[in-house]
Amino acid sequence: MQFRNNFKIAYRNLVKQRLYSMVNIFGLSIGVAASLLIGLYIIHELSYDKFFSGHQQIFKVSLERIYPNHSTYYAVIPHSFAQVAAEDINDIDMATLAMNITNVTFTYIPEDGEVRKFDEPQLLAADSLFLSVFDFEIKKGVREKALTSGNQIVITEDFAERYFGDIDPIGKILSTQGQDFLVSAVMQDVPENSHFRFSALISPYNIPNFNRENFTGFSSYVYIKLKDGADPENVEHQWKSLVDRYAAAQIERELGKSWSEYQQAGNGYRYFLQQLKDIHLFPQYLEVQLKPSGNINSILALLAIAVLIIVIACINFMNLSTAKSFERAKEVGIRKVLGSLRKQLIGQFLTEALILSSIGVLIAVLISAICFGYFNSLIGRNLSFPLDPNWLLALLALIITVGLLAGLYPSFILSSHKPVEVLKGKYSGSTKGNWVRNGLVVFQFWISIVLIIGTLVIQDQMKFMQEFSLGFDKEQVLVIDRGFDIGQANLNTLLSEIKSIPGVVNAAGTFALPGREGSFFGAQFRPIGSDEILTTKSMVVFDDLPETLGLRLLEGRKFSESTNDSLHVMLNETAVQAMGIADPIGSRLVHFIEIAGESVEVVYTVIGIVQDFNFISLRDNITPLVIQSNEAFGGGLGQYAVARIDQSNSNEVIQSISEKWNAIVPEEPFQYSFLDEQLDEQYRSEQQTATLFSTFAVLAIFISCVGLFSLSAYVTQLRTKEIGVRKVLGASVLSIILMLNKEFSKMVITAFVFAVPIAWYMVEKWWLQNFAFSVGVKIFSFLWAGILVMLIAWFTISFQSFKAAVSNPIKAIKAD
Repeated sequence: MQFRNNFKIAYRNLVKQRLYSMVNIFGLSIGVAASLLIGLYIIHELSYDKFFSGHQQIFKVSLERIYPNHSTYYAVIPHSFAQVAAEDINDIDMATLAMNITNVTFTYIPEDGEVRKFDEPQLLAADSLFLSVFDFEIKKGVREKALTSGNQIVITEDFAERYFGDIDPIGKILSTQGQDFLVSAVMQDVPENSHFRFSALISPYNIPNFNRENFTGFSSYVYIKLKDGADPENVEHQWKSLVDRYAAAQIERELGKSWSEYQQAGNGYRYFLQQLKDIHLFPQYLEVQLKPSGNINSILALLAIAVLIIVIACINFMNLSTAKSFERAKEVGIRKVLGSLRKQLIGQFLTEALILSSIGVLIAVLISAICFGYFNSLIGRNLSFPLDPNWLLALLALIITVGLLAGLYPSFILSSHKPVEVLKGKYSGSTKGNWVRNGLVVFQFWISIVLIIGTLVIQDQMKFMQEFSLGFDKEQVLVIDRGFDIGQANLNTLLSEIKSIPGVVNAAGTFALPGREGSFFGAQFRPIGSDEILTTKSMVVFDDLPETLGLRLLEGRKFSESTNDSLHVMLNETAVQAMGIADPIGSRLVHFIEIAGESVEVVYTVIGIVQDFNFISLRDNITPLVIQSNEAFGGGLGQYAVARIDQSNSNEVIQSISEKWNAIVPEEPFQYSFLDEQLDEQYRSEQQTATLFSTFAVLAIFISCVGLFSLSAYVTQLRTKEIGVRKVLGASVLSIILMLNKEFSKMVITAFVFAVPIAWYMVEKWWLQNFAFSVGVKIFSFLWAGILVMLIAWFTISFQSFKAAVSNPIKAIKAD
């Protein structure tokens, strides 16, 4: 009965004060909608790889390679550790491995029908235990037999649909680069919330390197599944003995020195475990990751924004409710005189708050659903709007939480009015209430300033990355994929033809391209006269690639068509420093390769030093790089054709290159892209974060303005008589506007003082630390944020101030 009465009274009050109710509901709904969308994104980011059964027991083994003067972190480790770890460490239930394979074209030739050929950007070569550790759903075929022989392939549903349509793919043959694979199983498509990304799994048993023992070369992603109750730290500790037992022997054979001497010189291998669910958000700056990772700091920052937006909406509600206490004071006084208890009044006002909260949340859900498509485009995901019972319970909890947060304090303030003072007309609001209200407004300004500073710094960093000199010329560089698919002879012919096209400045083939981390493979070199083996990145290029990309030569010479460069290399500056070579030109490096199961030393001569250039991304420091000629691999390893073209007639040049391609390999589709676009693509996650910050910062400021507008109207109403008296005494309109704005200006300044240190810490420790090359924190960003919030406050308040300043002073003085 009491609740029904409270509901009726609340409904009448809300209808009676339509404008007030609309402002409150509008502010709440916008704030809750924004927070709901952010919350869905955060839940998605935290859900990575949790769909695997027993995911708590699955770990990826990663590596810190320790050198005397630095460390490098890798997501890949030597593949042979997978087998010996499972055998030697009792806590491991199963161990599996996978190798990343990119840009493969498969062909299916049906008995009657059109040949079907598609490019597969990413595959995995996985051993027979992979599908046992990772229980992807198998749609067709037998899990245990899917990857047991060298010619087997497991395809995803999407892969099966593209190649086979309605035909049963089991037992069908797929061909690539002269090799046939038998389809042994069809599995579910890899979910979006997984750190894996592949369209098919092939067996690794026919890969030569896989069948050779290796404990020092980094090539594979190794995963282990621990037994129930096993301690990951204990497994990490036992892994040290594996290094001592297996890697040490290989290093001693290659270096001719003892393992202890090698360690005493400052070298080492520290293997550590990453829990499966942490791989996406806790990359630990690992090189050669399977998929671009997320960032836990960005998630925490977005979580903070979601909470702050809800807080702003609740603050608006609290401020508007306490502000309205002046108008509802007589109602409270009369109800107390008639016998209402304080707890009944509190219940009444909480009911009003919960009704507003319910309406606001329901409208927020509607707004979220309407904006969901746009939000997905912002975050680059394909999330679905949840409608399950758990989601409905979460919405109910949100309604109650927001209602209590927004209505608890106002209900106590309104119910505390003294009826005698109110009915005598002496109530004008409490000093304590004003202090709390002003404090909440300062907090709103503080939030707005922090968000604006964060947004400005993020935008500065994104602009910095777009304009930063990478050490080579990325503009107007056309990249043609699938060099392997057309064969070495055709690729050489294509490059020769491209160079003859007017408007082509230069052209070359290459195995590796800046920004494509997977095309740079790890290689080990030891300077002659040194005991130090350095694992570097290796870039295999054709002769003209340095000129085509505009790499700057500091010493020596580049590769040339007139010389045999099969045993020549070029180094970047970082490699020279890491190897400690005083006079690099003419120095020799020993490279270790496996031939017929034996470790063979190949000696290379350094012929040139190139200026350091960012060949991975601006998130990472520049690492040692050895540039090798494709002549060292028999003229092969040409994955891309690269051409620098004239900007003035680029469309005509591209058309001419397309015609050359079609004349040489008419059966293969012509596919191209531009290098600068590819490089910008690798910062998509940062760009998405920047857009999210900007969007929700604007929303937070807008919600603050809604509350500030209503609150300024209340403050102006309280000072109506004062304004009238001042005008009668000769005060100008401008002086009254400045007087009313002065109080809020003090609040902005106070908020700015408290916001600066927090904002500096957030952008410096949460954002800029993710980049090896950053723009730094600019004082201007802080000043501009403070000025912008001050201008927004003045603009919002000045409407009410001007309205009060030009009103008739006589009416104001006579008002009750």
